[in-house]
Amino acid sequence: MKIFKKFLLVTICCISAFGLIACDDLLNNKNDVSGIDYESYSDYALIVKNNAQKNMVLFKGEPSANQLLGGVRAGSTTKLKNNTSIFSESTDYVVYVVTEENYNAYKDNLKALNNSPYCTFYAVYNKGMINTNTYQISNMLNGEYSITINNGTNYNVEIRNKSSKGETLAFVLANTYEQKFYLEEGNYLIFPVFRKYDKRAGVILDNYPTYSKDAVELSVRNKPKSFKLGLVGDTKNLEFNVSNWSQGLVFKPSAAYIQIINEADQAMQFYRSANSAPMTNSAGVNIINDGEFLIYSIDMTDLGGGEYREFEKVAGLRLGQGQVNYIYLHGDASTEVAYKAGYLYSYKIQGDPEVGYTIIPTTEEVPQEDGSVIEVLRAEPYDGSALD
Repeated sequence: MKIFKKFLLVTICCISAFGLIACDDLLNNKNDVSGIDYESYSDYALIVKNNAQKNMVLFKGEPSANQLLGGVRAGSTTKLKNNTSIFSESTDYVVYVVTEENYNAYKDNLKALNNSPYCTFYAVYNKGMINTNTYQISNMLNGEYSITINNGTNYNVEIRNKSSKGETLAFVLANTYEQKFYLEEGNYLIFPVFRKYDKRAGVILDNYPTYSKDAVELSVRNKPKSFKLGLVGDTKNLEFNVSNWSQGLVFKPSAAYIQIINEADQAMQFYRSANSAPMTNSAGVNIINDGEFLIYSIDMTDLGGGEYREFEKVAGLRLGQGQVNYIYLHGDASTEVAYKAGYLYSYKIQGDPEVGYTIIPTTEEVPQEDGSVIEVLRAEPYDGSALD
């Protein structure tokens, strides 16, 4: 009888003036009648602000039922659920956005939406950390005018409106061509912003072309380059080549890298200081077996805004393992060495307990003005690819 009464109550609710949505609320269903989860979660993966006048549905990558992130209602800000089946590790990714209307029309065939996003944007997820960035969906999209972007560079690029930190109108992956984005009629001041994921820091670094320090107009010297465009009247489409904007761009690395080559008779571990735990590489490995090597990173001080200190001075870097006493990479615990961001430094360890251990840094000879020659650490430019 109790079950029947509960069923009767729910049925009455569903046909009442409150309608199906009220019924959903009574049953504590977080989804709306379309099955889209519009809930805002305390344990979230990303925050999205929807400035458009339509409800939006978001996916990680291309539209797929197992990559569905949830929905964001028009004019609202939502914290999308941290779904562990989607976010299993720290990564950069593309968010693919479609309207609720299009989602409902093709939810049984989501592949049909692959070439018709409302927009896309570039995001990052850091496992075990709070992901506080708020990503915005523009209200200037989906009009009858368009821009076509050809991105032949090795960088992802966003086209932002009104400033280098403004709303994103378009996002194009590296080495991607003929990407068309629909915009509302109007005048735009667009700023190209190039973006690259720094895996060690777990952040997306921004960079943009600037006007030279010798620019004729004093008001724009060293400022981000912008491009005025008008989408009005008979001008229905404008085309841009990103390669024309990317000359001279250099991304600021967030770490220096140290390679330890083990030619000793036993495994070794790398320590930052006497009382620290062994350092691990990006794969979580901290033991360097005989005949193997590992690459570690030395983080640069974060100066904010995607900028990092160019050098980091470190003292007391050392190797050790089991009964082996610490062997310093340089001097003793107080010997300070400057490592440059974006460069790789190599060291070999050789020997055994009978004869002792020796660390051999890779060096090069540098002539001095007085005719003498000194040995200095050799550093090779490095982009962190071995940490992938």
